[in-house]
Amino acid sequence: MSGQGRYTAIVMPLLLKRASIFILTLLLASCAKSPSTTLNIGGDTRIHFPIKSIKALRDENVVKQGYDYSCGAGALATLLTYGVGDQVTEAEIMQELLKTLPKDIEALKKREGFSLADLQTVAKGRGHKAMGFRLAPEYLPKLGGPAIVFIKPRGYAHFAVFRGVKGGRVYLADPALGNVRMPAYRFLDMWLDENGKGVIFVVEAKQGKWPADYPLKLKIPGIAQPEVLTARQMLNTGIVESNLPSIR
Repeated sequence: MSGQGRYTAIVMPLLLKRASIFILTLLLASCAKSPSTTLNIGGDTRIHFPIKSIKALRDENVVKQGYDYSCGAGALATLLTYGVGDQVTEAEIMQELLKTLPKDIEALKKREGFSLADLQTVAKGRGHKAMGFRLAPEYLPKLGGPAIVFIKPRGYAHFAVFRGVKGGRVYLADPALGNVRMPAYRFLDMWLDENGKGVIFVVEAKQGKWPADYPLKLKIPGIAQPEVLTARQMLNTGIVESNLPSIR
């Protein structure tokens, strides 16, 4: 066999293998928006499996906010829909919030957002008991279910749904970001006020108790994977666990 022939015999199978991998990757990417896909891998062999994109997983069981000022409506819609089982949209909550307001107050709400009192009015109007109060951080792991929290990421007022604490990490259903996880120290930095307490808003279902199971329920088997901190973050925060003896 000539040199050219030997080169072709060696290189062509490698190129074909790489081309097959590339085509398979494109197929997977093109199917990422669908709930499932079927791949034909040769002959009569087919593989059928469900697919969820990263975005779908991030936004699962979260009502995303449609406006800069509607995080409160999105958080309440998330808590009611995926917590107590009261199906409601962000638009419906906003309609309830705005329908009785004078035009000047409506304009103010669209600039500054809604308050906990506004959210309480809507929740009670739908037959639920609702109350906001300040809580010390050591009681967070003892909450019996999700609650809306008032936080200030980068200094901006914002509402999100606190799902729970596990392994020193806090899990939120955030109407702006979707499902997020963060070290407890980072959450406390956004949540605690100057007196060392944070604002939460709890809802009691109109039937008297929450369902035994619900989509917002935190279900994480084993130990959650820790976040990777940069060297600068480590220097700024010190030893995370020693700073938070009450949240594990």
